[in-house]
Amino acid sequence: MKLKREKVHSKIPTDSMADIAFLLLVFFMVTTIFRAETGLRVIIPQAEASRKIPTKNLSYVWVAMNGIVSIDDALMTKEKVGDIMARKRQINPDIIISVKCDKSTDYEFVEDVFDEFVEAGVLKLSLATKKKRG
Repeated sequence: MKLKREKVHSKIPTDSMADIAFLLLVFFMVTTIFRAETGLRVIIPQAEASRKIPTKNLSYVWVAMNGIVSIDDALMTKEKVGDIMARKRQINPDIIISVKCDKSTDYEFVEDVFDEFVEAGVLKLSLATKKKRG
């Protein structure tokens, strides 16, 4: 008497694969944190008219009234601004600097920071303001 052997087919159950993928998608959407630029707490001045600039190639610089400078959330002194900006310009020649100054900051300090930009060769600047209401 000959015994017949049946072939065993291995199968991976994929019935609930879509459910698992959907649950993972929801989990990552809920737990993802989008980082926003925080910088320094500054009260920016108001302007009569303003224009939006593209966010591509944008680097943020905050100048506080107590003489602290922050470039993309990194605190530093005004003497280091030129070196940092020169490196950023080497990486991205089309860089645009968005400057947010406190309205109570001494103009002499802001001028020193702008001189550092000029020495670094970064000449595309945007001064951030609030639009006047009314």
